[in-house]
Amino acid sequence: MISPEDREPHLPKAPSTTAARAVDGLLRDAEASAEQFVDWRHQLHRMPELGLNTPQTTEFVRARLEQMGYAPSAGVHGEVTAVIGDAAGPCVLLRADMDGLPVAERSGEPWASVNGCAHACGHDMHATSLLGAARLLRARCGAIRELGGCVKLLFQPGEETLTGAAAVVADGVLESPHVDAAFALHVNGRCPMGLMLYGEEQSAGVWGFRIRLRGHGGHGSMPHKCIDPIIAGVHVHLAIDEAMHREFAAGTEVVLSIGKFEAGSAPNVIPDECVLEGTARAFDAEVMAKVKTRVREVVGGVASTYRVSAEVEDLSDVPPLVVDSMMTDACLAYVGAAEPEMRFRGIQHTLGAEDFAFFSERVPSAYFTVGAAAWDAEEHFSMHDPRIRFDDGALPLCAAAYAAAGLGWLADKAQ
Repeated sequence: MISPEDREPHLPKAPSTTAARAVDGLLRDAEASAEQFVDWRHQLHRMPELGLNTPQTTEFVRARLEQMGYAPSAGVHGEVTAVIGDAAGPCVLLRADMDGLPVAERSGEPWASVNGCAHACGHDMHATSLLGAARLLRARCGAIRELGGCVKLLFQPGEETLTGAAAVVADGVLESPHVDAAFALHVNGRCPMGLMLYGEEQSAGVWGFRIRLRGHGGHGSMPHKCIDPIIAGVHVHLAIDEAMHREFAAGTEVVLSIGKFEAGSAPNVIPDECVLEGTARAFDAEVMAKVKTRVREVVGGVASTYRVSAEVEDLSDVPPLVVDSMMTDACLAYVGAAEPEMRFRGIQHTLGAEDFAFFSERVPSAYFTVGAAAWDAEEHFSMHDPRIRFDDGALPLCAAAYAAAGLGWLADKAQ
């Protein structure tokens, strides 16, 4: 359990002597490669791609790994994997996501994207950092062989759509070689550099849904001859919102948001269809089950009242990200030894979602949030805001953290 002391900035416990030796020098070597990391990140930042359709990003990552001497494999979903070490021994997975968001960037950076999408959640930082870790690990391939295990690198698309992790897990990414533990991290544009956050229940489970209401369209001058799905959609939205406020006790960690309401294409035409899309988030499985039931019941009741047909479709269903306390403590020690100036706080707990949960529910996992707030800005924006900026100075810190988690874990397994 996280103690009250963990909620203040602190240093972790020291790792084993073997692990400390394995992670020694990682940050120094990462900082020596900082210029290269920045160049990689800016290239990736200019070409954000969406969901599981990331051909340019996949090729960029694959090419960089090949240049380092890896034999990477590109999967059917656009994921890239590479293994270093003895695949017959214990295996730790290091995962980075690499897809962007369908928002037009407004960061003002000279390397900003111009393709209508944006890396507004820092996934370009993550992919670059894991490439940096790949370089650090490659320089230590002899030591990895001596430890008798392997590190598996995974560059994963489709995190923003909450489809990528489930897809690659279903396709066997945790096998060949079999993965025994996993580690991932995420940058935060509002958290200062030099601080890493961790927790146990890191992020909520999320249910993504689409509500499709079908009526009978017609001329705007004759609504009495139509069945208006927009009216039904408005009342569905209001009814769901009211149900959420009335059916859960104050303090219950649950939230439902409608982020898309789409209907019609002309002001004088009543359309045939209205579509609402949203997400519900909770940590408790029983709470989430109740949300799903009540949404369907409310939609059905409103649809009947306004004479439209209704369909509720699942878009995603991701479990809460709950990490392993022993793996977390171990990784705190590894990263703390590699980065002695870093401070840690055990406060990470958010209703945001993270599909790394599909890994953490299968193997012991740790997940850290790394401060990457832009130092030259007075205002710092939230994740997914098109104005968000991240400090390139966090790249060596993240690369060293990835490599430390892998090397430290292998060193302890070798004892």
